Amino acid sequence: MGSTYERSFAKGLCWEIISFIITTFAVYLIYGNFYFSLKFSFVLGIIKVLIFFMHERLWKQVKWGKVK
Repeated sequence: MGSTYERSFAKGLCWEIISFIITTFAVYLIYGNFYFSLKFSFVLGIIKVLIFFMHERLWKQVKWGKVK
């Protein structure tokens, strides 16, 4: 069973929202600067969503472990 590009993107975006909150909190604990934490998390989030999307699409092509 396959999935659409939209589904792969939605999964990545949903996970990134959770990850964004965790990253922002962690960076804030380390540096104590909320504005810096938001900027850091935003840039990292964009990069991670794009990489996750490409990762999902590549794994969709792999036949190993799929059951009909």
